[in-house]
Amino acid sequence: MLHSAWALASGIVVLLLARERYHFVPWVVLFLAAIWVSTLLFGRAAAREPGRAPGLVWEVSSYVTRVLYQETLFFLLPFYAYSTVVRSPNVLFLVLLGGLAALSCVDLLFDRWLRTRPVFALAFFAIVAFAALNLLLPLIGGIRPRIAAPAAALLSVSGAALLALRAAPTGRRGQLLLASVAIVMLAAAMAWPQLIPPVPLRQERVSFASGMDRRTLALRHPLGARTTSAEAGRGLVVLFDVFAPTAVPATVQLEWRRDGVLVRLSRNVAITAHAGGFRVWDGWHPSSGSIPPGRYRVVLETSGRRVFGVGRITVEE
Repeated sequence: MLHSAWALASGIVVLLLARERYHFVPWVVLFLAAIWVSTLLFGRAAAREPGRAPGLVWEVSSYVTRVLYQETLFFLLPFYAYSTVVRSPNVLFLVLLGGLAALSCVDLLFDRWLRTRPVFALAFFAIVAFAALNLLLPLIGGIRPRIAAPAAALLSVSGAALLALRAAPTGRRGQLLLASVAIVMLAAAMAWPQLIPPVPLRQERVSFASGMDRRTLALRHPLGARTTSAEAGRGLVVLFDVFAPTAVPATVQLEWRRDGVLVRLSRNVAITAHAGGFRVWDGWHPSSGSIPPGRYRVVLETSGRRVFGVGRITVEE
C-alpha cells in the first residue's frame, strides 16, 4: 500500500511536470520500447516457469513494467485533457486513460493481473501504446490527426501481436479475446474517430462578436457570454484561437446550434498549423434579419467529427 501511494504521488508529479512540455514527448518512444522488451522478458519467464514462484529476473521485469506504465500514463494525461471537450464523446477516452493510470497505482492488483492474465497485459500494452503513438505521430511526422489515429492503432496492435506470438502462453479462448480487443481498437480508430481527442490540437480561447475585419481577423463589437439581440445585430461571428506545438496539418469545420438545433455547418477548411497554432473563424447571418434569442453553441472539430473546441453564447431579447 505504501508503494501504491508512492506510485500515485510520483505519477501526479509527472503529470504536473508534463504540462506544456511537448519536447519531452519523443521520450515516450523509449518508454514504449522498454515496456515492450520488459513485457517480452516477463512473458517468457512466465511461460518457462508457470508453476514456480517468481525469481529475481521476473520480479525486476515486473517492477520495471509497472513503473514505466505508471509514468507513461500520467505523462500522457495532460496532453489528452487539453484536447478533450466536456460533454463530447472523446471524454470517454480520457476517462479510460485516467482509469488505467489509477489502476497502475494499485500495486498488488496491477502486478497480479500482469502476471496471471496475459490477455489483460497485452490489451493494456496496446492501449497505452496507441495513446502514445497517437500523440507522437503528428508531433514528429506532421501526420494529420485523422491518419495518425488508425496508424497508431495498427502499430500498437501489431506490437501486441508480436508479444502474443513470442511471449504470451494463451489458448484458443485467449486468442479470441486478443482478436476481439484488436478489432475493437481498430474499429474505434477507423469507424468511431470521434471517441479519440485530436491531440496535439487544442483550443486556447474563443471569442464572439457582431462583426470582423476579414483581412486582420480583428473583432468588431466583441460580445460577452450573455448579450442581447440588439447588441448582436444581424450576424454573429466566432473566432477560435487554436494551439499546436508544431506544424500539424488538419481539416477543421464549425457547427452552429441554437437551443440544440443545427442552424449552420461551415465548409471544411484545410489548415496547416504552424508552431504556435492558428486561428479559425466563421459567421452566421440568419435570413430572418437580426439574431434571434437563444443559447448558441459552436463546436470546432476536425475530420471524423473529432471535437476539440467549443464556444457558447446566450442571446436574450
